[in-house]
Amino acid sequence: MKKYLMIAKTTFNDSLQYISSIIMRFFGFTITMLILISLWNFIYSGGDNVINGYTFNEMIWYLLLAEIITFGSGSKVATDEVRNCIKSGNIAYQINKPYHYVIYIIFKYIADTFIRFIMFLIIASALGLIFAGPINGFSIKTLLVAIPIFFLAVLITGMVRILISLLSFWVEDSTPFQNVYNKFILMFGVFFPMEMFPLFIQKILKFSPIYGVSYGPAKLIISYNFNLFKEVILSQIIIIIVVSILLAIIYRIGVKKLNVNGG
Repeated sequence: MKKYLMIAKTTFNDSLQYISSIIMRFFGFTITMLILISLWNFIYSGGDNVINGYTFNEMIWYLLLAEIITFGSGSKVATDEVRNCIKSGNIAYQINKPYHYVIYIIFKYIADTFIRFIMFLIIASALGLIFAGPINGFSIKTLLVAIPIFFLAVLITGMVRILISLLSFWVEDSTPFQNVYNKFILMFGVFFPMEMFPLFIQKILKFSPIYGVSYGPAKLIISYNFNLFKEVILSQIIIIIVVSILLAIIYRIGVKKLNVNGG
């Protein structure tokens, strides 16, 4: 574990050297949020105080909280680095290092994500307070619950993206698959809460990563109750177990393929 923590520490220090890049994403996030807030403000100005169970305050905070996870977990470690490592053949050297490559990438991803997540959390909180006011019923208890839930959501996001990147063992470029996954998350988990979709779609989404990485965490903060907390964290644990198994299988098959072809 010590070597992985050292990797995380080194990655965190390196990420501070590229603060300008993070700031540019920071501005991109702000502009995107202002556009979406304006859109929902226009929708609610039609006279509806509640839409599918969401007040304006709840809808804006849901949007901001879900987007924090999406933007905050946008580290290229889990996507570009893995894909390029496989495409260039450098993976042949990485698998001989004294660590497991997938675990190595996960720790790098978490360290690289930390600072950008904090920055997006700060700006999102400011935008939420300015345009929607405080979250109704928010308390210290909700905050304490949010910490592990959001950490697991970011972890799952990274693991899924690493899983998709490992497809580069078989396809020339896994980027299109990443784009499809990102659009799926944005459309069904960020821009619109699950309640906005027909019931049969809601049932499908509840068994998808969306429930654990965007809808669940955001919904839990704006409308906390213990039963929802149990559902969300159970969903996250199940997703982590399933994705971990898939990562182990696909990575092993990929490495075997690499060895058969002569590295």
